[in-house]
Amino acid sequence: MFKPKQFQVHEAWIAFKLNDAPMTTEANGDFNVLALMDTASCFILGSECIRAVSSEPSQAESRRLLMEGQSRSQQHLPKKLF
Repeated sequence: MFKPKQFQVHEAWIAFKLNDAPMTTEANGDFNVLALMDTASCFILGSECIRAVSSEPSQAESRRLLMEGQSRSQQHLPKKLF
């Protein structure tokens, strides 16, 4: 288990699923929500809706999430990603 005190701000980010059950929409089906959080500050840097039928985000979805995180972290990228 990681603790914020183990890291410096922007040293490491954690990507994780926010929901236990998929969110259902009538128009587009079921989605899971992934979030990107800075490990030291616990600040949520971004989130991305991923189709629930996918076992992992696509390259484009992953790229969007990382770019959102980079934008919110004043252009920093982490040394580690969990």
